[in-house]
Amino acid sequence: MVLTDPIDPRNDCLMKFKIFAAGLGMILGVTVFFVFTFQMQNYHAGLWALLSFCLSTIVLHQHLLYRNYRLEEWHTVASLTSLRNLGILTLLSSTGATIYYFYFVIAEHQPLYPLRDSYMLGGVWSFMSWKWSMMTVFFSQKYKKILDREYTLF
Repeated sequence: MVLTDPIDPRNDCLMKFKIFAAGLGMILGVTVFFVFTFQMQNYHAGLWALLSFCLSTIVLHQHLLYRNYRLEEWHTVASLTSLRNLGILTLLSSTGATIYYFYFVIAEHQPLYPLRDSYMLGGVWSFMSWKWSMMTVFFSQKYKKILDREYTLF
């Protein structure tokens, strides 16, 4: 009789995809920050890309800690709750910014070019910040529950 091990969720293809996506979010966020802020002088898009970079870094760090069984060494339930609350705060601000940018683009019929003055790029990167805010909220809550379940004595 051969016993099969259940697939370890810490090392399956979905976890590898999550790590890849968060790493890609980091690379794109920091690249867009430097290009849009310093080369194109579109500070709206550049600063939202920087926030997107920071949030994807938080998500990547959580995934790597969970995958390597080190989540409890870095975080407590309270620290993951704080990260979740930070995600909620950035979710609210990026939601408002995304709505504002796209409303302004539509209402004022603003063209995409010149890129320096384009609110469309700010809207796209505030939406990317919204996405990473959602991921920060979701995974902070998920890992908080896991930490609470697996590492609480009582």
